[in-house]
Amino acid sequence: MNRKSVIIKSNKYGLTVILDDKMPFQELLLDIADKFQESANFFRNAKMAVTFRGRVLNREEERQVIETIVDHCGIHILCVVDEDAVSQEHYRRILNAALEEQEKVDGLFYRGTLSNGEVLETETSVVILGDVHSGAKVVSKSNIVILGSCRGSVYAGATGDRNCFIAAFVMKPVQIRIADKAARSAITKYSDQTEYKPEPKIAYIKENHIHVEPMSQDTWDAVYGSAEEI
Repeated sequence: MNRKSVIIKSNKYGLTVILDDKMPFQELLLDIADKFQESANFFRNAKMAVTFRGRVLNREEERQVIETIVDHCGIHILCVVDEDAVSQEHYRRILNAALEEQEKVDGLFYRGTLSNGEVLETETSVVILGDVHSGAKVVSKSNIVILGSCRGSVYAGATGDRNCFIAAFVMKPVQIRIADKAARSAITKYSDQTEYKPEPKIAYIKENHIHVEPMSQDTWDAVYGSAEEI
């Protein structure tokens, strides 16, 4: 193991993992596994965000790195935080919302991507560490947070709770539904394979309609303000 190929530092929201940018990726994965295995007792069952620095990872490489970390030390990675200041603020809000939901109920964390034909149903809030592809479906009696792209059909508040919300890093669903309100995309197609830049958005009911808006303080005030009035 190259001790300098993987460096772990703490940051405001969790961990910063500095990765060597020159060694072959598969060798780097082995060093990541060894490094986090050594720290397994310290990190086990911790819930945090992770920031990668030093090496540019494509989407598949990032997925493999996350899986390697989780498999070797038991960390619950809630999201990967972009170092860009604006994106970091958006990701922080999603992270905090996910943690607050988990404190209220025994929420579900689903690690993996839902592909065409797959259905995920849960009695509680769900945080999906992956994508929801076109043709996939997520149904929850509470909130849905997708730390990836949402291109399928998602249904929050399945028992009629209008205070529920749906949040995703990339919000391009075929259909979203919250309680008794539904909205269908006129643009997204099942064959859409476009790589979209992460633009965290949240869908919630306002004035008897589903609104999909970018993450902002005003949006969170609107979502949580309505919940607090109940």
